[in-house]
Amino acid sequence: MQSIDLAYLKRHGFLTTLSSGTLRWSRHGEETGSIRFTVTSAGVRLSYRTRPYGEDDWTDVDELVPFAWSGTNFGGQRRWFVCLSCRRPCRVLYGGSRFRCRRCQRLTYGSQYEPRWQRGLTRAQKVRMKLGGSGSMDDVFPLKPKGMHWRTYRRLEQRDELAEQSFAWLVSNWSNRGLL
Repeated sequence: MQSIDLAYLKRHGFLTTLSSGTLRWSRHGEETGSIRFTVTSAGVRLSYRTRPYGEDDWTDVDELVPFAWSGTNFGGQRRWFVCLSCRRPCRVLYGGSRFRCRRCQRLTYGSQYEPRWQRGLTRAQKVRMKLGGSGSMDDVFPLKPKGMHWRTYRRLEQRDELAEQSFAWLVSNWSNRGLL
């Protein structure tokens, strides 16, 4: 699904009042969607066209997604989108025919589809790729990247080791029971 992330909008300077622009999504170099937006003090106005699956007619959508604010630990304020369906604050809106929160779109995380034994392996691969490695468990653990603190590197190294141990324990447990 397409997504609109408040962190992305802030990072690119779009959250100032009366700023506007177009977000575009693509896959393999081909544009798959776009949406126009205008930021107001009350929220973000989204303008886009949608077409229900299997139909030929397009529907124009113009929605104001309001902002909600919450306090932070040091006296600041954090901005959130308010989902137009459930009224919950959220950082990311996901769009199909309408842009709503993860819960209203009934989206799940990829790890929820993985078997339990696979999750530890996936975590270890993510650590290796974060360090610039291939993600293959057959390769040696990647070297510390320049500029990374040794403390951070050791923590990632430990996380990789724990994930590997968890994976090995589950595989040996299941193989002993004849489940593999």
